Amino acid sequence: MGIEYDYEILKKINSGVKLTPEAFKIGEAAILGMLYEVSASPSPGLVSPYSTGVHSDMDFFTFMRSSSSIAYAMYICAQIGMDYPIDDILRTIRSIGIDAEKNMFKATRGINTHRGFLFLGGLVCAAAGYCMQASIELNRGNISSACLNICSGIVDMELKKLNPTDKLSNGERLYMEHGLTGVRGEVEYGLPTVLEIGLPMYEDALYYNLPTAEALCHSLMGIMTRVEDTTVVNRCGLQGLIFMRRLAEIAVEIGGMKTVEGKEFIHDLDRVFEENNISPGGAADLLAITVMIHELEKKVDEL
Repeated sequence: MGIEYDYEILKKINSGVKLTPEAFKIGEAAILGMLYEVSASPSPGLVSPYSTGVHSDMDFFTFMRSSSSIAYAMYICAQIGMDYPIDDILRTIRSIGIDAEKNMFKATRGINTHRGFLFLGGLVCAAAGYCMQASIELNRGNISSACLNICSGIVDMELKKLNPTDKLSNGERLYMEHGLTGVRGEVEYGLPTVLEIGLPMYEDALYYNLPTAEALCHSLMGIMTRVEDTTVVNRCGLQGLIFMRRLAEIAVEIGGMKTVEGKEFIHDLDRVFEENNISPGGAADLLAITVMIHELEKKVDEL
């Protein structure tokens, strides 16, 4: 069965939006981030070309279908960043994300593969687009600042005013129960986990000449030490998050994918994560954003 796009949705989304070559270049980086993330190996608990992790309802090809079904949204979010006032960007890209999510669920038959990335990837596309609108250099610092400005006050607006009687998403419920700000906190502060850990560890591994799949894993381990991963908490509680972080810290301390001992430890985590039902989906989304920003900086001369 092929991807079943809702063409009425696509016509509505594209109404009044003229995509430029620059929007396509930005979107390409987002799509590459999605594809690289699911290609990372080893990636304990997560879907990869060689494993379904702790997931019985999805595999590598589910992610390929999902990535294909939402790719168009990345181009549109980039164009919105180039065209819209900064105060209107978040509201506008969210409407794109909601419609793209419907296509994702059509492609995956109801499986949530990329909901987190739809928000993060769309936001970073829009932030990169805004850098171009503002005629500032497309680099990690400026993208971070644009994300921070686009999402200014998002935690107060969307989490601190919640009512326990409301119908809550998993992220909202975990904020009410544990004070976890999750992805909203990450974007409001300008993606600090990506800038301070994800990118440096990914680039260090590439400089060390690790194969791409291993460099991705190396970065993923670092991200796990910091991320407030609500996917893990939703499945395993706070103790699951603490457990995951500690194991990731050990992996990093012994060299990650740059040492024999680190590689053996990380390969063993596949079994440990499976036994404990740990799926670091939040860390995976930030890994995809790490790749995306790395690629955007390489595309500066093309934009």
